[in-house]
Amino acid sequence: MSELLPPPATHSRRPSAFESVATFCLIAALLFFGAGIFVPLVLAILLAFALNPVVSMLNRRLGLPDPVAVILAVLLAMTLLAGFALLAGSQIAHLAQELPGYRQTIQGKIEGLQSQFSGLTWLDQFNGMISNIGAGFGGSSDAPAVTGQMKPIPVSISNELGPLSIVTSVMGSIVGPVATIAIVTVFLIFLLVGRADLQDRFIRLVSAGRYSLTNLAITDASRRVGRYLIIQLCVNITYGVIFGIGLWLIGVPSAPLWGMMIVLFRYIPFVGALIVAVLPFALAFAVDPGWNMLLMSVGLFLIIDLTTANVIEPRLYGTSTGVSPLAILLSAMFWATLWGPVGLILATPMTVCLVVIGRHLPQFQFLETLLGSEPVLSPAERLYQRMLKGDTEDAIDLSDDYLEENGRAALIADVMLPALRLGTTELSDRPESLPQRRQLITSFETVIADVFEHEFADNASVLIVGGRTEIDEAAARLIGLELAERTIPATILPPGAIRQESIGRLDLDPVETLVLVFMGRDVRAQCRYVARRIRRMSPNVRLIAIVTNALAADETAESLHVDNVYRDFHSAVDGISEVATPKSIEPWEEVPQPFAGLGRGDDALGQELDAIAERFGVPAALINLIDDDRHLDDGDAAKLTQLVVADNAPLIVHAATPDERIGDNSYLVTNGIDFYAAVPLTVANGTTPLGALVLLDYEPHEGFTEDDLARLKQEAAKLVENFA
Repeated sequence: MSELLPPPATHSRRPSAFESVATFCLIAALLFFGAGIFVPLVLAILLAFALNPVVSMLNRRLGLPDPVAVILAVLLAMTLLAGFALLAGSQIAHLAQELPGYRQTIQGKIEGLQSQFSGLTWLDQFNGMISNIGAGFGGSSDAPAVTGQMKPIPVSISNELGPLSIVTSVMGSIVGPVATIAIVTVFLIFLLVGRADLQDRFIRLVSAGRYSLTNLAITDASRRVGRYLIIQLCVNITYGVIFGIGLWLIGVPSAPLWGMMIVLFRYIPFVGALIVAVLPFALAFAVDPGWNMLLMSVGLFLIIDLTTANVIEPRLYGTSTGVSPLAILLSAMFWATLWGPVGLILATPMTVCLVVIGRHLPQFQFLETLLGSEPVLSPAERLYQRMLKGDTEDAIDLSDDYLEENGRAALIADVMLPALRLGTTELSDRPESLPQRRQLITSFETVIADVFEHEFADNASVLIVGGRTEIDEAAARLIGLELAERTIPATILPPGAIRQESIGRLDLDPVETLVLVFMGRDVRAQCRYVARRIRRMSPNVRLIAIVTNALAADETAESLHVDNVYRDFHSAVDGISEVATPKSIEPWEEVPQPFAGLGRGDDALGQELDAIAERFGVPAALINLIDDDRHLDDGDAAKLTQLVVADNAPLIVHAATPDERIGDNSYLVTNGIDFYAAVPLTVANGTTPLGALVLLDYEPHEGFTEDDLARLKQEAAKLVENFA
């Protein structure tokens, strides 16, 4: 019997704030005191991510066994790192040997500074240090002895270090780094050789039977970390190439080496590049007797580093890893505090893994919210939050941007209506919520007035009323805006218009369709009451209810006593558009306009005008109407037409013999017209011409005779007969 009973329900208790803080502190302490174990392991995992593609390539293309491919990949990586280390060591040794040769240049600069800024003790100390360095490396001091200077007191060391002590001191300084490198190498080899088995064990350990989800998380983390490492390598190489070429052009010694070094050291965020840049700065200071080389080197570094750190990297790393730039900064500070410089290198990859865990495991979703780069609020939630706190400028900017990218209907349906729905859900009708509701509606009205700039009609055939609250009225305005876009005017009224004390005063004479908008869940009682009253007042009015709340999804047209019920924005607008016919717009029959198009296209009139021009041997024949706004905007051209219409007589103008009535007409002069001939276009039984038929030519036409004028009048009469 007990087997048929369901297992007792288990309720997961949310940890308290104290428990969360205590857990965080415990984990941080474990990471801090266990750094000797965790740091090599995490370094090995990071290198395994980077070398895994190399191992796979050696397996596939060269057919090498997996252990051999792993050993070759590790040896290649160690060789590259060792090569960088040797180059850096040799350059530092070379710099130490060359330093005495730069002593005179450095002292000359310091003495110049001393003369400019006398009394600075640290300059004297620095100058003395440079002299001592030169002497220590075998250099000779050319400075004369200073009278009264105290002679150094000889000091004898009685407790000399033996060979064993020296060996012990040297071994103590190198054993730590060598041991760390050895541990990382061993971990790396084992991780690469047994990567498939380790992945299976990890999935078995953490999946809890959800293999697909765990596999997705591992794949996502591997892809994001791998992409981060590739992008960082590309950025570092580009940075190093530009920096090295810039130093070479400036004249700094060993410029290619500094470019190579900065590629490696930039894996330490924030300070790695500066550590390397100090060396070429010192060389520029020591080599150049002036200050130009140093200033140009510093300027080059600042331009490259600031551009990369503030413009390029935040965008590239944020989009490729899914981690926000601020999270990268905070993560670097946290891991550097725990593990020092190594923590800086490991900060971003480990943060990426945390974000992936939060994305795929619900119990850690807060990690993605805190560290992820994706927006945590939808456009509707952002707009609602801005309107709720009265930040109308930002709300208008959000709306304008969304409108420009997605269009008017998408802004209303996907952003504004959901924002109002949030207000209906969160802000109750109780008095304590009234200030926030008032702020929301005030901001909303400001936004739609600025974004849409539309005024609603009065006495339209479509009446849209907010069902119960001021938020319903705001939604009704959005419906009205989209209907106006479809040339269907609508009148918007507040919920007070359909309350018991005022519904009897509604003017329903022009109304054909009445729409009730409900954003909340309490729909039935109010809708039924309004429907009964409207039926008695105006039986022919079509009633439509828009119900957007999912909690009222069971309501139907029968239960609400209306003709139609719509549950989303698009279907509601489509349904209203089908049934709404504005009374103010009566059906009319289009009356053809005379000379439609004026022959400016390839229609019959245009072809006829081309034929007339060809028959008269001129480039163009035009029709200019006296009521054409575009023609009237060209003042001097319109003056010629007005003269033809006013006199109801032809007008012939030759450039060689100007007409006193028109003088120097700029239309003719600027267009280079030497011949202008126009005759009136008069409709039958009409007394005032509609305009003029005009011939234009850019060459003189002294031979335009009376017969030609008569032919032009006949052409005008034919045009009136066929096209007016």
